[in-house]
Amino acid sequence: MKLTIIIASIMLSMGLFAQNAAIKGIVKVKNDTINAPFASITLNNTKGVYTDEDGRFSIANLAPGTYQIEIGTIGFEKIVFNNLLITSSNQVIELGEIVLTEKLVQINEVTVSAPGTPLYKKQVLSTSNVMNKKELERIQPIGTEEALKRLPGINVAGDMGISNRLNVGIRGSYARRSEKLLVLEDGIPIAPAQYLSPEMYYNPPSDRLDGIEIIKGADVLTLGSNTMYGVINYITKRPPLKPTLGINLTSGNNGYHSQYVTYGGTWKNVGAEIQLLNKNFGGFIDNSRSHIFNTTAKIYADLGPKASVYMKVNYHQENSIASYSALTPFVYNLDPTINPFDADELTTRRYAVDVVYNQQLAKSLVLSSKIYANQFQRNWWRQENTLILASDAEAYLGEDIFNDRYSFLRGQTFNDNDWIRVGKVNNGREQTRARNRGYNTFGWMETLKYDWAKGNWNGVLELGAKLHMEQFMDVEFLNDSSRFANSGRLVKENKFNLLAGSAYIKKTLRYKGLSVAPAIRFESVTMRMFDLIKIAKDPNNDGSKNYGSTKNTFIAVLAGGSVGYDIINSGANFLNIYSSLYQGYTPPTAGYGFLTVDDGNVSSPSTNDPINITPERSINFEVGTRANLAKELISTQIVYFNNNFTNFYSAGRNEAFETLGEVNIQGLEIGAALNLHKLFKITSGHDLTIGASITYMTSKITGGVLADSDLLKAKHTDASKAELIEKINNERGGFDVYIAGSDGDSLIDRNLTVDDFDDIKALGLMFGEGGIEKNAAPYIPNTILNFSVNYSYKGIQVGLNFNMVGAQYTDYLNTNSETGEGAIGKLAAYNTVDANIAYSFEHVKYKLLKGLTLFVAGKNLGGEIFEASRLHRVSSGIMPGGFRQINGGLRFNW
Repeated sequence: MKLTIIIASIMLSMGLFAQNAAIKGIVKVKNDTINAPFASITLNNTKGVYTDEDGRFSIANLAPGTYQIEIGTIGFEKIVFNNLLITSSNQVIELGEIVLTEKLVQINEVTVSAPGTPLYKKQVLSTSNVMNKKELERIQPIGTEEALKRLPGINVAGDMGISNRLNVGIRGSYARRSEKLLVLEDGIPIAPAQYLSPEMYYNPPSDRLDGIEIIKGADVLTLGSNTMYGVINYITKRPPLKPTLGINLTSGNNGYHSQYVTYGGTWKNVGAEIQLLNKNFGGFIDNSRSHIFNTTAKIYADLGPKASVYMKVNYHQENSIASYSALTPFVYNLDPTINPFDADELTTRRYAVDVVYNQQLAKSLVLSSKIYANQFQRNWWRQENTLILASDAEAYLGEDIFNDRYSFLRGQTFNDNDWIRVGKVNNGREQTRARNRGYNTFGWMETLKYDWAKGNWNGVLELGAKLHMEQFMDVEFLNDSSRFANSGRLVKENKFNLLAGSAYIKKTLRYKGLSVAPAIRFESVTMRMFDLIKIAKDPNNDGSKNYGSTKNTFIAVLAGGSVGYDIINSGANFLNIYSSLYQGYTPPTAGYGFLTVDDGNVSSPSTNDPINITPERSINFEVGTRANLAKELISTQIVYFNNNFTNFYSAGRNEAFETLGEVNIQGLEIGAALNLHKLFKITSGHDLTIGASITYMTSKITGGVLADSDLLKAKHTDASKAELIEKINNERGGFDVYIAGSDGDSLIDRNLTVDDFDDIKALGLMFGEGGIEKNAAPYIPNTILNFSVNYSYKGIQVGLNFNMVGAQYTDYLNTNSETGEGAIGKLAAYNTVDANIAYSFEHVKYKLLKGLTLFVAGKNLGGEIFEASRLHRVSSGIMPGGFRQINGGLRFNW
């Protein structure tokens, strides 16, 4: 009996003194609608927890007493709650929304700041588009092009890869290698040489991105060169606050598998992380496999209340069998996965270091210093190819080569338009040529920002200056001993050096809901070219530093500004109208920077001609509205843009304006997201969102004389010959036609017949009034549509995406008929459907499973192959797209 009484007393005491008291809250970020995940919550300077992914926290099992709560995260001012009194064992103290304020020395380059439904970056006054971490995790892209195609104003031109070499256009820019764009990573340029050779032969793997920002309009003036169209800024995550081991394992068809491992955390005021990525892909077509290894180490630290530093070191390597040769229509229709070029070997190596240091010099005055350096090497041994009739293949190639890789032709019937692309044969062996490129880049930027406020007025004065240096080595070797031999005879060795200095000033003024931000940018560029083989053979070489080099120097002064007005700006509700107008420019690259312009005519310089080509120019205008209304029920951005380009010469692959061109591109971009769970008041935890991205573009070439060296090299069919003759006769004033004759080529002005086609030796294309008046620029589809539906509930996520790209021309002549090698002809409209499903164990009781997510992502589920691009024209042919890819895997954070 006594024992029973004692046990009952103990159980009663345990019930009376059970500690169920708690302190709860949700942490948000000032001037935005996003919450702060994994912010540090410290109790009485000892016990600590972190907010969850939604910014919520709860400290439970507290005994009665007085407590102090300290809330903080790197880059934000700490918030302290003193004397929180708990008087009973069941008391819950709700702190509600706790708003963190950024420190002036916050490293903004590594922060994705966007509304809960990400469409735009609220802090940017002109047009912006945003994709955040949650969206990237949901779609599990195999490359950045898959993510970028969902954003307004972007056209992706397929290149048979996984975005290792980026091919996207913004607002009508030429998509090949994204060479007309400024591409950044954490605010720092990443093209191997953004001036001399801006082609994106390096593109960060999507696996290690935390977000993507697209900046358009006048705000690009502060970001760098290549400002005519827009800027892509990849955001890689900063070290997590909570020490975390992350593992992401993915596998799929076509030999795809990826292993991504990270470990990092924050200890006191220092965050550090290391990332390791190993990715293999067998390719969508034969002989297109690739292997990528990428590793990154980061440190992010608060150096007291008035300084912070961020340092990132990156190593990237790619080893691929990557063919430059694509398909002819005959092979494409036979089997779009055929690729007989098995010796096209591409290797790249990249070493990079970036350092960002912010220092508060005085109240509201911050100096930001950035230093970046990278070395990039691209070695690409490619088989020399040639076009032959399919019926001649066995005779040309020889029995051994034909049986080895071209036996798919056996048993086929051929006609006179059935061309194939094969390796060039010399003495029974296939030739290869190495096109090896080496780049060294260094930059130093200083930015001074002064935030001020007086009464109803406030604003920011921003001053920036940059020193940028590049060296570019362009080397070629020719080999005719074996297609697999990675050595040969040196046939080209050019070196380019560049020194660029720039500065800008931008002043943002705000009065109540009105914002005005004028800006001006100055750039001075000096570039030199050395033909090292020619210089080495020159007996007069005196060994001086710049002997035998050619030099070009130019200055660009660009002005512009944005204006906006907040009609509504209250909590989560926001409605803004804005407009921007600015001058853009694209500097001449190594391929165009050493030409002569005389009265608008572009030519290679003779001995006495000055090298004086200057940047391409543009006047860019936009007007739009953006909103986040009804407590995030709807988020939208609608903008009209009109861009006029002058001094235009670098048209595209084997297309160049001999008399400087003029082009107009205009259009409408619409982005929208509808959070239906808020409209229907679905039970808490459900999330149902419908998203749309709509782009409508038109273009017109309004002036210039164009030379298209591929136009007459193409293998024309009867249909393409008839179309070209009809175009010439319909707009006769737009064509200079040279016909072969007994006394040489002569210019004629009569109408032509199809019988004249084979005698045409040269064509000049003249655009504008009295010439070719209505043609569009290539790779600008009139319509791009993207619709998505996403649903989530208690760890379940389901998504569906539809993408449609309208028909587009691939040359300036706007040819509809496809030529026999596939280099010329209009691309038909196409569409793709993607889907994804995932389950996160975040709601289960077992702690070990809480960080686990299982996912499956399907790409191009319809699997209907389409002609995606002809980017390399006669030297390549048709790049197919639309291949189905299904990946599955797991993501685990512990």
